Amino acid sequence: MIFTRNTIDNIIQKSVSDGSTIGADCLVFHNGEEIYSGCFGYADKESASPMRRDSICRLFSLTKPITAAAAMIAADMGLFAPDTELREIFPEFSDMTYITPEGKAEKCQIPITMEHLFTMTSGLAYPGDWCESAKASAKLLEEAMSNNLSTADIISRAAGLPLYNIPGEYWLYGISADVTAAVIEKASGMKYSEFLHKYILDPLGMTDTDFYVPKEKFSRLASIYKYTEIGLVKENIDHLGIKDRTEPPAFESGGAGLFSTIDDYAKFANMLCSGGVYNGRRFISEKAFDYMTSPKLSANALKGWWDRLSGYNYSCFMRVMANVSDSQIHTANGEFGWDGWSGTYFCCDVKNKITILYFTQICHASTTPQAVEIDKAVYDKLIRK
Repeated sequence: MIFTRNTIDNIIQKSVSDGSTIGADCLVFHNGEEIYSGCFGYADKESASPMRRDSICRLFSLTKPITAAAAMIAADMGLFAPDTELREIFPEFSDMTYITPEGKAEKCQIPITMEHLFTMTSGLAYPGDWCESAKASAKLLEEAMSNNLSTADIISRAAGLPLYNIPGEYWLYGISADVTAAVIEKASGMKYSEFLHKYILDPLGMTDTDFYVPKEKFSRLASIYKYTEIGLVKENIDHLGIKDRTEPPAFESGGAGLFSTIDDYAKFANMLCSGGVYNGRRFISEKAFDYMTSPKLSANALKGWWDRLSGYNYSCFMRVMANVSDSQIHTANGEFGWDGWSGTYFCCDVKNKITILYFTQICHASTTPQAVEIDKAVYDKLIRK
């Protein structure tokens, strides 16, 4: 793997040298074995603290696949099924409205199901100012953070939000994973973080993953930077209610709230790449895993899909490659994964036994050019020789 190692080293080192990256970690696994690791640049440039494998990063939307796995475990336990209606668990969602294309609020005749949540077709928007649903979501989240509301309290109030669309009609990135976390919490009778620790984090040995960073670990938290006209500048983060915390938060965001290291997340990713099994222990049943990683949306439902994800379909809070000939990313059909707002990225390919992780900390970074280039380098070496 000398050629690929040199190629990946050059990709990341170049981005650090030209100032488009402050610090980054990368891991690649093949057939369950680590075949590449690299740490570059700084976890904090101002103090010259190096980026390391145990540097703690804000996952943001890389939290969502963990919530998807938790939902599959809960489904395996019989707590709910994909066709379970949300109102069965949160009766507050019994009387929903949606905004018509003409801008009118209409009573919604189709109830939100768990599958609508998993596939982001619930109509529940993320905060923003581009539509009434997003504006209402922003107001809710602002109120929730100001009043330090719990996960259950926030989701209960989310029942009062107008939906952007009729459930099942369109893919819309939003708070569906946060609602799913609250459902797991209520259905299991356990705080969401307790459920994650019992069924995922502790059994996998993900000792540096949680909704906050304990004081004794805070020195390992990588700084996050933002793009400006003069380059990357350090930022104090407060996005989607996520802040740097040393104590457990009241709101445990199943969509964006976790902190982790690349080593910790690699254990989770490799569990997925092995079909839901890790170190001989099955975490997710074969049936649930197949459901979790299979494309689910029609072409019509994907009308709001991002251009950068052409070729992909969507399943349980993750992209799934369905038509590699249309892809902008060098990959294979069946590959799945996701990215985070802060530049965290992973993908798994069960058929070819490939897992790739790339972590950096830059606001709005999502899937970085470096992650795309690394994918190409790995697939060129391992699959397209």
